[in-house]
Amino acid sequence: MIPHHLIRSISEKSLSFKMVLTVPWGCSWQVKISKNPFFHYMEDRGWNQFVNDNGLGENEYLTFTHEANMCFSVNIYESNGKEMLRPRQSSTITSSSGRNKREERKSIFIDVKKEVETESCSESGHPVLKTAESTSGRSKQKQELNLRKRETKETTKSKKRKNRKVDTVSNDSEAGTSSRVPEFKITIKKSHLLFLGIPKKFADMHMPNETKVFKIHHPRGKKSWEVTYFVTDVQSRFSAGWSRFAKELGLEVGDVCTFKLIEPTEMCVKVSKE
Repeated sequence: MIPHHLIRSISEKSLSFKMVLTVPWGCSWQVKISKNPFFHYMEDRGWNQFVNDNGLGENEYLTFTHEANMCFSVNIYESNGKEMLRPRQSSTITSSSGRNKREERKSIFIDVKKEVETESCSESGHPVLKTAESTSGRSKQKQELNLRKRETKETTKSKKRKNRKVDTVSNDSEAGTSSRVPEFKITIKKSHLLFLGIPKKFADMHMPNETKVFKIHHPRGKKSWEVTYFVTDVQSRFSAGWSRFAKELGLEVGDVCTFKLIEPTEMCVKVSKE
């Protein structure tokens, strides 16, 4: 995402050109600019090439200086504050690093897609399909599989009963018969480091029915973050700004987060480490 104050300083005509990113050792990359309803951003193809070619991804700090006509000088600083004045890797190593990073991102997004599909199926009430190895006709394995299925059904029923109790409390809160603040609890998965899907029941009962910018407050009031709440027919979620929030708050897979809706577009989060 490109900061709004920078976009306002650039003419519409210039924004129709590609960005040219030049590093101190003279190499340049062209990156196409696009716009969604909320902000301008650098497209993945050119930006990922820039990141891969320079071996970035270890908490570097970058500054972008607009020289003229969408030409930007980019200064890269290591995590220790030292500026990079020469390529970090040879072209061969960089190419290999780029492939590894692309494979890693591909793996992450495959996992994300599986998690989203699982969550969507669970929320809609449809059964989640899983594959299993062949039992080879062994009755013992069949019995174990049937036992696991029964345990899963019992766990699902127990969770549904628990959810109904939570929903009752939330409804009482809206009616003014309880002082409880609407909240939901979620265990962080790999996909939640990129975006956070809001539980459907909570979204239907308490969240806006259109895209809004939310403010999420630090559990100890130290800081606040602005995150876009994006509404879709399939799943409403926190998207733009969320990955930065997750990184700066130090969220990790397995953390348990409790979100409390303290204002129509404001939340407070509490994080419990497992």
